[in-house]
Amino acid sequence: MHQRLLRFYSRRQGDIPTYDVKMASENSSQLLVAAIDFGTTFSSWACSFRHDYEKDPTKIRVKEWNSGVGISSKAPTSVLIRPDGETLEAFGYDAEDKYGRLAGKDEHKDWYYFIKFKMSLYNDKSLTRRTIINDEMGKKMAAIKVISLVIRYMKDDLCKQMEPKIAGKLLPEDIQWVLTVPAIWNDKARQFMREAAVQAGISDNQLLISLEPEAASLYCRRIPLELKESDGTSSIVPLSSGTRYIVVDAGGGTTDITIHEILEDGNVKEMYKATGGAWGGQEVDEAFKQFLIKIFGAPVLQKFKVEVMEDYIGLFREFELKKRKVSLNGNEGLTFSIPASLLEIFRENTGETLTEAINQTQFASNVRVIKENKLRLDPSIMRSFFDTSLRSVCEHLQTFHEDNEKYGISVALLVGGYAESPMLSGAIRENCSSWKVLVPDDASLTVLKGAVLYGYDQSTIVYRVARYTYGVSVFADFIAGVHPLEQLVVNDEGNCLCDNIFETFLTEGTLLRYGQIVYEQKGFVPPDSKTNFMNIEIYASTDEDTKFITNGCCFLLGNLIVTGLDTSIPRSQRKVDVTITHKGTDLHVYATDTQSGRKLNACIDLLD
Repeated sequence: MHQRLLRFYSRRQGDIPTYDVKMASENSSQLLVAAIDFGTTFSSWACSFRHDYEKDPTKIRVKEWNSGVGISSKAPTSVLIRPDGETLEAFGYDAEDKYGRLAGKDEHKDWYYFIKFKMSLYNDKSLTRRTIINDEMGKKMAAIKVISLVIRYMKDDLCKQMEPKIAGKLLPEDIQWVLTVPAIWNDKARQFMREAAVQAGISDNQLLISLEPEAASLYCRRIPLELKESDGTSSIVPLSSGTRYIVVDAGGGTTDITIHEILEDGNVKEMYKATGGAWGGQEVDEAFKQFLIKIFGAPVLQKFKVEVMEDYIGLFREFELKKRKVSLNGNEGLTFSIPASLLEIFRENTGETLTEAINQTQFASNVRVIKENKLRLDPSIMRSFFDTSLRSVCEHLQTFHEDNEKYGISVALLVGGYAESPMLSGAIRENCSSWKVLVPDDASLTVLKGAVLYGYDQSTIVYRVARYTYGVSVFADFIAGVHPLEQLVVNDEGNCLCDNIFETFLTEGTLLRYGQIVYEQKGFVPPDSKTNFMNIEIYASTDEDTKFITNGCCFLLGNLIVTGLDTSIPRSQRKVDVTITHKGTDLHVYATDTQSGRKLNACIDLLD
């Protein structure tokens, strides 16, 4: 007779996380929905009051940041933390300016200054709660500490600005929070961001995680989308029922790509799991940095950065503005001012003039020195900074464009800060010519504003695609000739069992409906008579035909943890019913005491 035994993960009581992941209330009635878009290069917050949303969903308030030369809807994700390692001193433009002033007086060495650190969550495949990141000078700090400080700053700033707009005091329970993450991030990174937000003082059951391209898609369906033709004409392209479109969310760090179809009722169906890579605007900045290194030399640029940080920041701010003007067919070059401090360090270390240095490089014919302190770059040089990122994005998109019979895409929707670059939209139009390429106004804010809409209704994305094949590890009766000998184990009762069997409960590519139950088992019994908790190993695989958890394509995703079991009754009677449901961007677990019907605390923990 076949027997099936769940394989439990041995864990000490003290290792169990103290948090309890609950789902934020669906279609909640909070006074305010607030979204935080925590970006690699730029970040911001936005919100809307319920009464405004009910009249006009697109009436969304966005934070205004003072850049020193004007007002911006986003601020650089730059963080200045005091030497105590606990207190956030400044964020955004203020952080850049203050750190620059500290560096100018040589008072910066004990401070922590972080920029563009979000990508560490994407790049670190072994992400844990103890993951460390380095600041610009190499000083170390826990990543979750840095991120939680930023989220707390955003939270407090939003509450401070919104409280005067209501009668009475704005209470924590009045706000539904939404935090955006890239769709291509793994499950660990999403949980990491959730836990950072909880550390920042946002209640777990008032927090939603929104995938960035999905949020952008929700907002773009609410606004007119204008198609601009090469002859100067334009037309409005409606995303009507049956339209299948590809969302290209191009940010500073990553480019997220997902395919949606609009259903007859106006809701959205994800057609294929999100793809993409680290192909954002940050690659353009890195190419510019390498250009400077080839001219000035790495030692000079590093000394410039360490000794005159204020000017270093200013140089890259100027590049950020100039790169937005570069187009595929533009004939005008661009001029950069070179800080006097950089020129001085360069002369002291090399004894050369800037012209002499350039003439020794590959740029001798297309980079000129003007009035000793400016560089004039030919259009070809400026465009070359985009080569790596554009090649990666376009090669990936062509796989969808070339098989139109399978994918049926008619529209490409470009969103995110990098989407505002004419270089990116122009390259996609050239490489995917049959698509209507749409770039909404304020493309950099579509994710942020869409996240606010998501906070009001999470069920709009009706179907999503399973990213992996998911399963649990079980034992079964060993069958000679069927099961491999190396998986044979003999239990205390002398029964021959096959260990490490991967029992699938959800297959990669499965279309999941919002609210669908993906796993349901009744009558789980704890592993021994003394413990009041259970830990069930959850595995994921990139191969839908995985047979054993020991296969190379399979990995431990995390642990389904149930606590609060009644130890006063015999172990055999201490049974638990477990259900995993797909809602929103996460899998949610529910556990019930089989005998009493009492709800138990349960969560899926993916982090060490």
